[in-house]
Amino acid sequence: MWTIRLVEKTDAAKVMNLQKALDRETRFMLMEPGELSDSVVEWEKRILPFIDQPHNVFWVVENAEGTLVGFLRARGQTPRRLAHSALVVIGILQEYWGQGIGTQLFEKVEAWAKERGLHRLELEVMVSNRRAIALYHKMGFVVEGLRRHAIRYADGQFVDEYMMAKLIH
Repeated sequence: MWTIRLVEKTDAAKVMNLQKALDRETRFMLMEPGELSDSVVEWEKRILPFIDQPHNVFWVVENAEGTLVGFLRARGQTPRRLAHSALVVIGILQEYWGQGIGTQLFEKVEAWAKERGLHRLELEVMVSNRRAIALYHKMGFVVEGLRRHAIRYADGQFVDEYMMAKLIH
């Protein structure tokens, strides 16, 4: 079993461990294994804007043992011409795929966006991440563009990314 809750500053070490685990088990996350900081203080600084600033939000998914197994964060835009939108990033450990976590996280972020009067949620996804793309389509996101060779793996392989968005009415 698992629960979804807002991140807290005291979660910094858990968030770090989750992100490192995600980076190790899939090539769909942005960072490669070993690329992220091992400093809990650094991770506290990373999550503070999602706690302190009302145009950002960060949910974590915690299992019964208190380990974080997933997250969704949204970073709102501050320039007035972009303040109607937020960029979404999600990650869920493979062991927890297919349990409805992604759906619940997207329902939460959409409700949060509506409360704040946002009109647009955006995300980027590697074109090879078919499972995530299926979830995003299910949640009402559409492909708006293609970023060719947007990602380059350490082995030199290039990967395209879709730019996807959902308009909130």
